Amino acid sequence: MFNATALRLRELQRGDSGVFGARIKLQPALVDDQAFNLSVCEAVPSPRTRSQLLASTLEWCNLTLQCQGSGRGAVNVTWRRDSLTWGQLGPARHQLSPDGTTLRVALPPTATNVTYACTVSNPADHKVAVFDLQSLCQGGGGQSAFSTSGYVVLALILVAASLGGAFWCWRANSDKGAPAAATPTAPPEESPGEPQYSDIVCRSPPEGNDQ
Repeated sequence: MFNATALRLRELQRGDSGVFGARIKLQPALVDDQAFNLSVCEAVPSPRTRSQLLASTLEWCNLTLQCQGSGRGAVNVTWRRDSLTWGQLGPARHQLSPDGTTLRVALPPTATNVTYACTVSNPADHKVAVFDLQSLCQGGGGQSAFSTSGYVVLALILVAASLGGAFWCWRANSDKGAPAAATPTAPPEESPGEPQYSDIVCRSPPEGNDQ
């Protein structure tokens, strides 16, 4: 108790949340009851951010910005561009996901010299993450530009096609050489119907031998 009129709580934990009551006696016959609803919130960690360039041309830069809170407890996500809040942004060039974590932006390259900021907050704390659109759109050219993930997928497809072609050629060559190696050369067989001949020498028996 501080001066008998205030209650101080130190080293608060989430389990300390609840309703605290105070009874104030102004006179013996006058009593005032007050209730204080205490909510203990953890500090908000830095948000997890991700950006993806969908296409960049001479006319437009299309990309998505993602901002998600981490840790325990519910958080609120809000967006702003420079000094403009979400309600002041042009809805035709901005699309916000229902949960507020993903923002899709379409701007001409001449208007990309801006920064977008997302704020993740709870009643006790907040953290801010900033996106520099000029650096995100600078890879765009006269034609549509793939995002980094698109180039990675295309490279994997080309590598897989090359490996498949090489394996098919090796398998075809192996199949051609296998029958010749597996079939041994056998000597020609004699025909069973062909008669066999041999030379027989006749000699006279010795005298006196009847056989």
